Amino acid sequence: MDRNKKKAALWRKQNCRECKRDLSGEMPIKRATEVLIFAAAAKNFSRTRIYTGITKFCEGVFYLKNHVISLQSHIKMLCETIGARPTGSAKNKAAVEYAFETCQKCGLPVRKQEFDCMDWINSGAALLVDNRDIPVEPAEYSLPCDVTAEFICIDTVDALRKAELSEKIAVLHGDLCKEPLMPKNFEFYNPDEHKQIIALLEEKNPTAIITAISGKEHTIQDGDFNIPCAVVCSDMLDVFSQSSDGRAKLTINTERIPVKAHNVIATYGTKNDKVCFSAHIDTKPATPGALDNASGVSALLAFAESLSGKHYPFQIEIVLFNGEDYYSNPGEMAFMSGLSTDYILAVNVDGIGLKNSATSVSFYSCSKIIENRIMERVEKTTGIERIEPWPMGDHMIFATYGVPTIAITASDIFGLIDTVLHSSDDNTENIDMDVLNNAVRFLSCCVNG
Repeated sequence: MDRNKKKAALWRKQNCRECKRDLSGEMPIKRATEVLIFAAAAKNFSRTRIYTGITKFCEGVFYLKNHVISLQSHIKMLCETIGARPTGSAKNKAAVEYAFETCQKCGLPVRKQEFDCMDWINSGAALLVDNRDIPVEPAEYSLPCDVTAEFICIDTVDALRKAELSEKIAVLHGDLCKEPLMPKNFEFYNPDEHKQIIALLEEKNPTAIITAISGKEHTIQDGDFNIPCAVVCSDMLDVFSQSSDGRAKLTINTERIPVKAHNVIATYGTKNDKVCFSAHIDTKPATPGALDNASGVSALLAFAESLSGKHYPFQIEIVLFNGEDYYSNPGEMAFMSGLSTDYILAVNVDGIGLKNSATSVSFYSCSKIIENRIMERVEKTTGIERIEPWPMGDHMIFATYGVPTIAITASDIFGLIDTVLHSSDDNTENIDMDVLNNAVRFLSCCVNG
């Protein structure tokens, strides 16, 4: 053993100085290199075999390091340089161009899929009750208005059915505002109760609507709903119930501008069978959208950068949807209108890289063969786990059409839905780059398997 130690030390002294210098003094890598040298020399491996092993190890380390650098660059661009990127906005266009150019630099065939939408401009709102200014904001996608009218407070579907609302302001609260209502034309999920409330409001046709909510998600978020709508905190309900004259002045300063927006679709390989990797690039209007979903987009861009020179028995398609956080999912609808039967698997990535959280996988319309193969990778990868299916997000679009689908997200993301997501708090402080990098490596492992 002493002789082998001396042999390893001598070889290291003579042959590894340049290698170590290239590693830029990173002590963990140096130590790992020394371990490789000693272990190989102890087994009497040839110099060539030792050097080959060290070279491959160093290439792997630099590959992972570059992965992290790339992820950091993409996250910074999307969240900080660009920021909030709601579908149809100028910043959304900037994000699309950035992703498109990144795929081009990877040498991938890439195209932009155009669709119609609106750029919703929010210039604020004002509400006066008994000459008192009440904090208020426009409901997302609301039409503008400037009205003074009697208001009526309504808290149940039955009360709404009986109310006379013509030329009045409807103040909705209680059961009518217990959760966001699905947009009237949303095809994938729309409970009967939601449809009933929207239909009654349109039938009663108030001059305007004010919703009193306790959370941050607006009750009505629908560009196809044409009654002006504003939002107040439920703590303000006493202002209405105690009003001396039962009248209010509501001004909503918004604008709906018809525009074009785009999905980004890149491909690698020319096989008929396709495996689709997707993430949505848009955000709600007032959030940098780090978890929702700059992390997912960044992961797929880093994944795209890793594909060169690899060979697969299927074509890889990378789709950056534009509209998951938009009321009608126009990008998703445009993509699915031309969906082929060539997809053997879809993998949607949304909300990954959360600090102190595992990354999770869930399965939809998958065969046992697919589940077992992916679970083999899950069991071999630290920080990855399986969770039960969840019915939110773009993965459901593929699953609805019977495409075997996998959803990848942070296991603990669901606890942030009412607090962090869709708000200014969804920033880069929530992202752990090591967790995000691990998710990218898992994606690569899955496609290689």
